[in-house]
Amino acid sequence: MAAAFPMRGDAALVLEGGGMRAQYASGAMDFFLQAGIRFPYVIGVSAGISNAASYVSEQFERNRRIFTTFAGDPRYFSWRNWPKQGNPFGMDFIYRELPTHIPFDFAEFEASPARFRIGATDCETGRAVFFDKADAPMTEALLASSSLPMVGRMARVNGKLYLDGGISDPIPFRQAAADGQPRRVVVLTRNRGFRKPAPGAAMRAAIRLKYRRFPALAAAVARQAETYNRQLDELEAEEAAGRALVIRPSRPLAVGRYSQDRAELERLYRNGWADAEVRADELRGFLSP
Repeated sequence: MAAAFPMRGDAALVLEGGGMRAQYASGAMDFFLQAGIRFPYVIGVSAGISNAASYVSEQFERNRRIFTTFAGDPRYFSWRNWPKQGNPFGMDFIYRELPTHIPFDFAEFEASPARFRIGATDCETGRAVFFDKADAPMTEALLASSSLPMVGRMARVNGKLYLDGGISDPIPFRQAAADGQPRRVVVLTRNRGFRKPAPGAAMRAAIRLKYRRFPALAAAVARQAETYNRQLDELEAEEAAGRALVIRPSRPLAVGRYSQDRAELERLYRNGWADAEVRADELRGFLSP
């Protein structure tokens, strides 16, 4: 891999989630590693920030090995997991066992100077919370960030309940700026022009019923599409102003949140790599001191 590219200290890598669609960002991040692009600040939610852990630990193609090895494995994903684990993804397997099958370099991760921020949603307030390395065990924070609403169980971190960070702050580019990182490279997992549809009346009723003990959370889940679409509009304005560089899939998506098709996941990964590579000169210019 290339030597580290000299980079301004106020640059950020921002990652949205999207379940298996986040393999697109894995391709982009592996290109960054090969090209020597090491961000001093990484923030994201759900599968996006989970995959970014391997980028921060500089484990080239680790995420690729995971999906080529375990896509289709019922321990990784199966709707049969739902009754027992409260999630179709095998969360205990993914976050507690898998790092021993395809080893994660915890020492390199902890030694990295990069600030690593994991976004989750506080179930009591419905608001975004961001964990730094020192705030909570990484495994527990990542599990909380990836606990999907409606189909997943709440996760407990430091005695409090959390769900998916994508509920409250799905593309946390504003948090990056608030943390002093105004130059943001944002990797999305949807094609240009995508907007999330609002839930219908039946779904809104189901949300209120499921989270009746957590009214602020219910409200946040119900307006998740509105939050996401507003952030896309704001991000486009940031991009037009030259304060953000956005990388998004250039090919039509054939991968959904739960996809286990290895061939399609490989194509998505390669699309992420190619989309980052074609903008390599633009990236270096955007990130240069």
